[in-house]
Amino acid sequence: MARLWKIKRPGGVYWFDLRPVAEDGAGVWLSGPVGSPWEAPHDRGTLPVPVLVWLVPGRPWAAWWVDEPADPRVEIDVCLPPEAAEDGWQYVDLELDPVLHESDGRVEIEDWDEYDQSCREGWMSPEDAALARDTAESCAEVLRRGTEPWLRRGWQLLRPTRPGPSR
Repeated sequence: MARLWKIKRPGGVYWFDLRPVAEDGAGVWLSGPVGSPWEAPHDRGTLPVPVLVWLVPGRPWAAWWVDEPADPRVEIDVCLPPEAAEDGWQYVDLELDPVLHESDGRVEIEDWDEYDQSCREGWMSPEDAALARDTAESCAEVLRRGTEPWLRRGWQLLRPTRPGPSR
């Protein structure tokens, strides 16, 4: 088991208990089957759908494959680069989230309101704000192109017996 710690400023610490499923030169892949526990400052529960997370040390984003039947999607959490923690991994969320909706190929960047508030309230430095904006825009473009092999690999690891969405 590996715990993924997601730190939101000033929102607190969220965690997810995930299972390592692969580690390669491209990073570490963590699986969260249905029923995997999670906790946030305001709530706790279990995952209602399977997820897969891909973390690469030194890269300012984490990719989440979310296998929700009505809206399978790849969500990018723009963040400070993930780091190994004593019991898993951790990263600081920089609010912006490029999302690829597999059903219709639509790509959007979510949470501009949270990003704006973080900048306005001083919860994010100007350097982190620039990193977040630039990373979100470049990741959204990668999702629009849809040609990166890791997009398909995530679905293959999450759904080993079924093909991932095709675009």
